[in-house]
Amino acid sequence: GRVMPSAINRNPTEAQKEAGNYAKDHVSIHGLDITVENAKGHERSGVGKDGKPWSVSLPAHYGYLKRSEGADGDHVDVYLGPHKKSPRVWVIDQRDAETQKFDEHKVFVYFDSKAQVISTYKKAFSDGKAHQRLGAIHEMSIDAFKDWLKNGDTTKALAA
Repeated sequence: GRVMPSAINRNPTEAQKEAGNYAKDHVSIHGLDITVENAKGHERSGVGKDGKPWSVSLPAHYGYLKRSEGADGDHVDVYLGPHKKSPRVWVIDQRDAETQKFDEHKVFVYFDSKAQVISTYKKAFSDGKAHQRLGAIHEMSIDAFKDWLKNGDTTKALAA
């Protein structure tokens, strides 16, 4: 489960981002296959719905759970924290900042507390709207999370 930041392309082109064909790191945590797109401290950037570019220095390693599908049609997103012995997973039902409707899940593995999850989540946004996006937070065991990932509906809010 050790992330190697040097294995990740820090400056993929927009075309590479869209296609997903740039160098990433891959780790296995609790039997979950995770692709790490951005290492802690690296800049993540893109263009918002409003057409404005954004950029944020990531507060934790960030990537996705392989062989999963989230509400946005992409893989389910995951943040990796510093507490490798934590037996808990937190899932945030992220909302759209403007409409307040469910957007997608953000998963937090290797975090020690709900407060740490919330703090990390808020630091992952540069537009000042993290608090508007922060929906219900669900704490579960690794086994319960794996069951939800395999058998649950990852395209709908857990709170639904």
